[in-house]
Amino acid sequence: MQKKPVLDEARQLKRLNAATRRQSHVYKWFALIAALDTLLVYCYDQDMRNMVFSGAVALVCGYLWIRDRNKARAYRREFDRKFGVRDDV
Repeated sequence: MQKKPVLDEARQLKRLNAATRRQSHVYKWFALIAALDTLLVYCYDQDMRNMVFSGAVALVCGYLWIRDRNKARAYRREFDRKFGVRDDV
């Protein structure tokens, strides 16, 4: 007896796309807030430790945001290529 997959491939790609986009948005907001914090510390406090930490957080989260955004786009392109027109819900 052959096992049927729990989710068909289209639903798996949609879920991967949605989960990756959700995580990417979290990274985006962390990067934005850390960059703003770096700017505020530079303007008002000038504490090098805080600037370096906030800048590093902003850079790492920015990198993770771009990486996950590209991964989500790849899932969406794969879905479009395999299953035709996409229906956003």
